[in-house]
Amino acid sequence: MKQTLNNHPEKKPHREIAALMESERPHLLRYACYRLGNADDAEDAVQDIFLQLHTKKQDAGGHPLANLRSYLYRSLSNFCTDRLRRRQTRQFVPIEQATHVSEEKAENFEQEFQLISTLLAGIPEEQAEVIRLRIHGNNSFSDIAAILDIPVTTAKSRFQYGIEKIRKGIKS
Repeated sequence: MKQTLNNHPEKKPHREIAALMESERPHLLRYACYRLGNADDAEDAVQDIFLQLHTKKQDAGGHPLANLRSYLYRSLSNFCTDRLRRRQTRQFVPIEQATHVSEEKAENFEQEFQLISTLLAGIPEEQAEVIRLRIHGNNSFSDIAAILDIPVTTAKSRFQYGIEKIRKGIKS
């Protein structure tokens, strides 16, 4: 008896990855774009992460990856962090000096990126990452908790504290 391509057991992970890529790609690109600062680097990052996911069908213990979506976002977050560490050329303005920037209307991505980067640079990285994943990655707090391997309540509190610090920085 001949198996069809759709029923072949080895093709199932590839179909799952393809479906995940199609559904998450816009959110991943937006997230990576706001992390890295431009669309070309974001496109490269997302492509690299999907390639890694495609070639890695199991975790380090030899088990199938349980949550592909969480693995994908965590990998992209790590990729962006590594890429930014290598650049080390950005100079951020303290949040107290960012009030004049927030009064300007962002006319294009570069201005918007600079504004958001400046505001996020004034809060702890763990809070900034939750805000990025929530706003740019379009993730729920339970998704963020899975991606960062933290409790849901911690994800929510990091988001809340980060937003409060940004608001206070803008008002002062």
